[in-house]
Amino acid sequence: MAERLRHLVVLVPGIGGSVLTTAERPVWDGKPGRTAASLLHPRRLDVAEYPDLVSVGLVPKIGFAGPLALPGYAGLIAGVRSGFRDVRTDVVRHDGTIQDPRADLLLFPYDFRVGVRSAAIRLRDEIERRLDLLSGTERAKAGRVIVIAHSMGGLVARYWLGPLGGADRGAALITLGTPHRGASKALDWLVNGMAVGPVRFRKVTAVLRGWQSVYDLLPRYRMVSVIGSERPLYPHELPSDSVRQVPGFAEQAADAFAMHEEIRESWTDGRFPEITPIYGRGHGTLHRSRLDGARLTVEPADPDWLPNVGWAGDGTVPAISAIPIEMDDRRGAWRWTPGTHLELGSTPEAVRVLAAYTSPALSAVQGTEPQGPWLGLDLDDTVLADTPTPMGVRLLGGRPGPETKVGVLVTGHRIGMRPVGEARWETTLPSLPPGTYQILVQAVQVPDAGRLTLIKTVGSVSPDEDYT
Repeated sequence: MAERLRHLVVLVPGIGGSVLTTAERPVWDGKPGRTAASLLHPRRLDVAEYPDLVSVGLVPKIGFAGPLALPGYAGLIAGVRSGFRDVRTDVVRHDGTIQDPRADLLLFPYDFRVGVRSAAIRLRDEIERRLDLLSGTERAKAGRVIVIAHSMGGLVARYWLGPLGGADRGAALITLGTPHRGASKALDWLVNGMAVGPVRFRKVTAVLRGWQSVYDLLPRYRMVSVIGSERPLYPHELPSDSVRQVPGFAEQAADAFAMHEEIRESWTDGRFPEITPIYGRGHGTLHRSRLDGARLTVEPADPDWLPNVGWAGDGTVPAISAIPIEMDDRRGAWRWTPGTHLELGSTPEAVRVLAAYTSPALSAVQGTEPQGPWLGLDLDDTVLADTPTPMGVRLLGGRPGPETKVGVLVTGHRIGMRPVGEARWETTLPSLPPGTYQILVQAVQVPDAGRLTLIKTVGSVSPDEDYT
């Protein structure tokens, strides 16, 4: 029989993963038409004009609003409910009321536009209200909470546990593709604007440049090489002429760096709960940046002056960024998965780690290096509609045999891939009408593995719509 949950388990989504509404209507809920309309009319998501959007739930399924990907959490919620006995679930309400004070799975939606600190304060206040009802005494509250957090949600949890003093409440933190050290994609979005292929989406870029959360995701390490200089730069050190199109960039980037430093400094002393970072490797991920005069480029390659060159990432977050700084030498606690960033939001690995905490001993919470081969995918989350799109697949952690073949299944059609090296294959996806698609990649007759499978959700967006 399945175990009962022994803790208050809090699920914290990533950026874009919470349902937001005004008093009159939903403006961000994962439904393509409504969310896309909000991006087409930026005032609906403007923090200055609508500072008090209400967060009412978690986006259930992976979706796309124009070029912007939305994570979904129905799979993770279902995994927790099926993996444990008699799970009671509640959702945090914006007005502070508690519908089920005995809930042991708490869904924490928040206004992801306004950044990590604001969300962490709300998380602290909600957990304190819950523990007051569940426990009463300070001793009983100690170690009562396990947080499962996807993407930026892991930074929200870290800020609550660290700078806001929640460490004594936490038993564990499980992060799923969290950019503990930031993500280069945020730098590219802010400076160069959001793009799919050659098409720039100006309206979406204008929306994102108003969100503190995107600044909070900037890398907090030196990842910008400067042509003619041996010293790489932090994002907040970029010269003004390279970020002139983003008013206030230097100030907001420096504030985001300070936020990361607050987390780092607070976690150097005292007792903190165990962290299990779950991360992806091997997928094409924006990481290396180059500054040539005033022109900044961000490329899907690892900076050669940083460790673990060749690890790549989950398609959004570089693998080295998904490991907290204080865990550099604690590889035994890392958890690798072949999934990509959006799929990490519902990875079964999170439920397996959570299950380890239902037993008295925590020895089961051990990380692993990749055991055997897996597939790495070079394909962005969004593609241009009605335009053929190149994609690449790599065999990692092993070598192909003479009979190894790789193919792709999309919209019911199977597409073969041509080998272009010892362990790489390429093809061109057919033109896809606007919508959301699952891309299934399979490699067969792989030595020591047999069959390998990878699934990625992709959005096809039309450049003819008025996002640009």
